[in-house]
This record gives sequence, C-alpha cells and structure tokens, in this order.
Amino acid sequence: MTQNAPTPKHIFTERAAANNFNDAQILNSNNPAGQDIPEKSDVVVAGGGIHGLIYAIHAAKYKPGKLSISMIEKGTKPGYKIGESTLPLFSLWCKMHGLTAEYMLRLFGLKDGLCFYFLDRENQGNYSDFCSNGTPGLFLSGFQIERPISELLFTLLAQRNGVNVFHGRQVDFNGSTIQGGIQGNKISINPGKFDGKPATTIDSSLLVDATGRFRQLASKKASLHRFEGWNYDAFWGYFTAPKDESNIPLRFYEGDHTNHLCFPEGWAWVIRLPSWEGSPIPNLMDMISYLLDCAEAGVPGDEIPSSEELAKMFNLKFRWTTSIGFAVRNDVKYPEDMSKYGTREAERKFNYFVEKYDLIKKFMGNFELIEDLYGPGTTWYIRKSLTYQSPVVTGPGWLAVGDACGFTNPLHSPGITAAMSTSTYAAELTHQALDSARQQHHTDPEAAELTIRKTLAPYDDFAKRLIPALNQMNKFNYVCFRDPRLGPQVSCLWQFFAGIGIPGWQLIRQDYNLNFDTYVPHSINWAWGSMVPEYDAVARKAIELIGPIPIDESVPDATVREVIEFSNAIKRVAVDSNRFNFRWDGLLRYYDLFLNYDEKKDWKDVFSRKCKDCGAWLVCRPDWRKCYSCGAARTEEEAAVTWNPPLAVDEVKALVRASDAKPAARAAKEDKEQQQQQVKGSMVVSQAVEISA
Repeated sequence: MTQNAPTPKHIFTERAAANNFNDAQILNSNNPAGQDIPEKSDVVVAGGGIHGLIYAIHAAKYKPGKLSISMIEKGTKPGYKIGESTLPLFSLWCKMHGLTAEYMLRLFGLKDGLCFYFLDRENQGNYSDFCSNGTPGLFLSGFQIERPISELLFTLLAQRNGVNVFHGRQVDFNGSTIQGGIQGNKISINPGKFDGKPATTIDSSLLVDATGRFRQLASKKASLHRFEGWNYDAFWGYFTAPKDESNIPLRFYEGDHTNHLCFPEGWAWVIRLPSWEGSPIPNLMDMISYLLDCAEAGVPGDEIPSSEELAKMFNLKFRWTTSIGFAVRNDVKYPEDMSKYGTREAERKFNYFVEKYDLIKKFMGNFELIEDLYGPGTTWYIRKSLTYQSPVVTGPGWLAVGDACGFTNPLHSPGITAAMSTSTYAAELTHQALDSARQQHHTDPEAAELTIRKTLAPYDDFAKRLIPALNQMNKFNYVCFRDPRLGPQVSCLWQFFAGIGIPGWQLIRQDYNLNFDTYVPHSINWAWGSMVPEYDAVARKAIELIGPIPIDESVPDATVREVIEFSNAIKRVAVDSNRFNFRWDGLLRYYDLFLNYDEKKDWKDVFSRKCKDCGAWLVCRPDWRKCYSCGAARTEEEAAVTWNPPLAVDEVKALVRASDAKPAARAAKEDKEQQQQQVKGSMVVSQAVEISA
C-alpha cells in the first residue's frame, strides 16, 4: 500500500530569515531545551562529530527518556572531515533508526562492495584484481557519505530524540572538574562567540570524549601509544566524477565500489559521492527534516523526490564528486627535490605516486581536480602518522568513543564502522552504569562511583583489544600489497572470508536486520574478522615472512609461494569445518562456492546498474523504477537483481525472510557458546598449521 510523501516545509529557512540567525543559532534553535544550555545533564558529550552523535542517538533510543544528554560542539555547523566510506554495520544501525536506503540515497552515494587493483611495480601495466559485492539492495544498502551532511542528518535525528546539540560552544577541559559520581562532574562551557550566550557550567555524571584524534580528555589521562614498525601518511583531494567510466583502464571498474589502487608502498582510495557543499544550513535542515518525515511515514522510494529534485525544492547545491587519496607507509623514501610535482607537500606526494605508476597516471586522466571544494585552502589535504591508540579510555566520570580511543588506517573503512562498536557499546554501558549507581548514590556515594567504574571496565578492555587487532589487519594487507599475487589469494580473501563469514555472526543469519538486543553483541564480535583465530594465524605468518623485507625490494618468489601455501592450508581446513558457510561464488569474483581460486571465473551477482540519464549508480530493486539521483525512469530489466549463479530454493526462502523489515530474532550467543566457538577456531588453526608443515 502506498502513500503520498508529506508536504515539504521551510520552517528553518523562514525562522533563520525572521530572526537573522547565524548557523549556530538556527541549529541550536532546534534543541528540545532551546538555545540555553541546561544546568544539569546526566551525560555531556564533548564533540558533535559522527561518533559523538551515534553515541547520543543510541543512548537516547536504547532506553527512551532515561538519560538527559547534552552535546557540545565548538564548530558553528557540521564541518568537513575525511572518512566517507561505510560498511553494512553502519547501514544496519541506520536501518534500526528508520534511515533505510529510500531516504539515505537521496543524500548519499551508493556503495556496492569493494574492488582492489594490485599493481606490479616491477612490471608496469600489469595488475591483479579482487572484487566483492555489497549486500543485496533489496534488504540493505551501503552508502558513501559526505561527512557534513551525515553529521547534520544525525544532529537533527538526535534532537528529535531528546538530545540537546549545541553548536558554537566548547567544553573547557582545563576548567572542568571531572571526578565521577552521580552529578559529580562540573563541566565548564566556554562562551559562545556566535550564539551570544555566556559561559556556564553543567553538572553531570559522565563526560564523553568524542573529540576524535585530538583526544582532548583522553590525552590528559595518558599519552597516545604508537605501534612498532612503520606508520602511515595520507594525502588527498577532490575531483570530478565522470559520467562515462568506459575509458578507465581497469577491468570491471565500477564507480559504486570503494575502489582501491594498491601498490608496494601503500594504496589509493577512489570514492564517488555527492556533495551538497555551498548549500545554506537552514535549507539543508529543511530538506533533511522532510526526508526524516518521509522515513517516519514510511513513504515508498519512488514517491520521494530525487536528489536533483530535492535540490530545486529547497534551493540547494548538488553535484557528484570523487574523493581520491593515498595512504602510504611512512618509511617510503622520496626524491630530495619534489618541486616538479607541485607547490604543497600533499600535492607533491600525491603527484609523485601518480607519475610513478603508469596505470595510476592513465586512471587520473579521467578526473579533474576541484579547487577549494570545502572553502579557501582546501584543495589538498595531508595527515601524518595516522595510527595510534589511547591506552586509557575510561576513568572516574568519563569515557572516550570513536577516534578518541584510537585509529589505524582508512583501509577497509574501520574509522566509522569498526569504531561504531565503541560508541554504541559505550552508550548501552552508560545506562547500565548510571542505573545501578543511582540506586546506591543516596546511601553510599563512593560505592556508586565504584559501580560505574566496574560497569565500564569491559569497555576499556574491549578498546584495548580492538585497536591492536585492526592495526595487525592493516599491516597484513600492506605486506600483501608487495606482490600482486598476494592480494587476491591471501589478504583480500581472508578479509572477506573472516569478515563476512565470521562464525556465529553472519548477517545473512540475522536476515540483514539487527536491533537493540543484537547490534552491540554483533558489532563488538565483528572487527572485520580480525579477531578470528584463522585470520590471525595467516596475518601473523604473512607479516613474519614479508615484514622484514625492505620496502624498495621485491618479495622473493619462494616467499610469495610460502605465504599462499600457508594461507591455502588454513583455508581448506576452515572451509571443511562448515563454520564459514556463505554464498561465496555470488559474492566474490574469481572464487567458487568452496573458495577455490579460479581466474577464469570472472562473474558474480549484480546488485547495481548505472542510470542511463545521469550516470549515477543505482541499487537494483524491482520496486524502484526511478533514479533517485535525477528522477529518470528505468526499465524492469534495469531495476532487477541478477543472481549469478541462480538462487537455490533455500536461498530464496532466506532472502524472502530478509526482505521483511521486522527486527531479527536475538542474535547474541550465550557466553558458553562463544567460548566453544573460540576453542573450536583455535583447534582448526592448529590442525591447519600441522597440515601446512
């Protein structure tokens, strides 16, 4: 049954004009408490970025009405940040909150899987490749997101759920007293330069450090930890998005993938996404509010205006762009004179690798640089020494989430999706900690604080395991970039084998639906499969054999063969264990159902196709016959999914279940079952190591 979309409103545009509001004032006017910061709040979140917002929304909806939450963001509006590629656990979290593809794809780009091209440094022009589909768009879509829009969307969603999000204000960490206990913190808030409000103090029970890599509070508790060996530097810019991709010199290239150009020194990302930059904040708020209204009303996809139509309705700027950047090892030796590659360090290093690899140079011929997309001086970006860990992420009266806990590398997009395990886990533990402490507070305040710390202890332990596991994951992938045979047959294989087929936590078994009973258990057990025993064994072996070889030398052929043979031995035993069952032949190019590698098997399922009018990549869904980017009609054949190979009867039944948007049954396993899985996994590794020996 269909229904018409709600009538578009221009509330924020009219309010801003009537009151001469600046960006901070119009955003703050939407708070449940209005413009004034409350005197008390159970939780104060320092930082209004994506993880602070995810924490606040998750906490607000986990037990509605049980916590008062105030978020303090120094920026006057959601600002530019890198980190644009997301993964299924992000989409599933959005789906939990009603933000399904019908509405999200009006704002963001489609992500249908990941593709890797492994370049041969010694034989220029030669390369291998690996590609995985995303999830079927019938049930769950992936997104490439522009961060200012994602954070504006989550700001409005948070405010709808009772969270106060104050822009243009800043937590004064030096002037605050953070000692724990119920309402024991005195959080000092600096005056607002842009909202005209004076300095104030909030009494709170918990301060959440969501200040990202700046680690404003976590840094005061402990110096950041650097891992042994090389680190990584990144440099990037923004380019046009070609409508015609036929001239791109890479086989099977699709702009809806997160594409990776991998080489011995590192890799480059290529992400096609829409940009709304240059649009007024009140107008964007009106458009996003309209889409949230559509989501609440359950308006079907084809009844919602396309992105281009929304841009006209709300007087916005809309264009497709391509984010392209390099993340390379910091032990690379550059020429002493880099002046011929440009005028700035980021530009020079970017162009150095473009010139070094023939295929990258030909590839970049399809893109034009966009000058100052995000304002003056934003043509080129650079960030050095990406990888770090916060040794301490909880303490009396505080905890950290997201990048404040640590970061490793943008490879495989862990910055948002893997780190969501911290923001959502912390949100649920906040309820448990404060609920228990309130019961003790009046009779024994010291016991109440001890209860909070004990409740948060598992979170601290989890963060201490997560970041090193992700760091090993990246080193594993980087050493396998050293030879084009290793990416398709070892690192990428295991990333998807363990990350998608992860025993006990496969999303297909949850019908691509998670809820408040299942999301956090799933998220903290995922970690891209990096904690699966079989994955760990292969990763360690590859790093052990290849890591010591200098970056400017080739990996000996015997070493490459040894790594592949070791990986295959572990893989055979793991496949035979029936713990990783999945539709591998439909998901992966070059692999059959039993994960045998075959270069001639170059087909897989088809979940997306391009719009013939505007060139946007679109989800294949029979019920979506309209391009959600430009509004053009498409045929039944263009909208249909191609299952290749055709679905078996049991797979059809499973996918029919998955198309039902009702929350899946509880997915969390009992502790005893989890322990049994870990023991079984360790036994499989031992057996495989014996076989390989």
